[in-house]
Amino acid sequence: MIVMRQVIVALLTVLLGIPAAAQTAASLKLTTTPDPLGLGQNRFDVIVADAKGRPIADAEVALSLVMPADPKTKHPEMRTEGTLNNIGGGKYNGIAFVSMAGVWHVTATATRGGKTIGQTKISLTAYATRPATPKSTAKPAPAAK
Repeated sequence: MIVMRQVIVALLTVLLGIPAAAQTAASLKLTTTPDPLGLGQNRFDVIVADAKGRPIADAEVALSLVMPADPKTKHPEMRTEGTLNNIGGGKYNGIAFVSMAGVWHVTATATRGGKTIGQTKISLTAYATRPATPKSTAKPAPAAK
């Protein structure tokens, strides 16, 4: 039965032009510490899971941070790239240095056997100083006794 399913998937892939990566697509969930990003060292955590939500523990996860060039200020493109550490259970993490406040385009790419199995892209803003906590979520100071 499994062999028949593989044959059918292979035929559909050829006939419909579905890329092989789409069949084995993994989902990537990216978080940062601190959140939002700050200047200096920031930790990036990525959870990689298959289509059924099961962790993928044998992937390699690459991280890329790009701040596009700004022709108005003659600021060149800035880029930081690296590979995250596999900490087990489909979890990967690492430290990246953010050298300038502003919008960074972050891409995390999971590969297995040299083939891309999933990718996520997000734009994150890095701040020179952390934004103030909104008043609606701020907790009052304890009353003096």
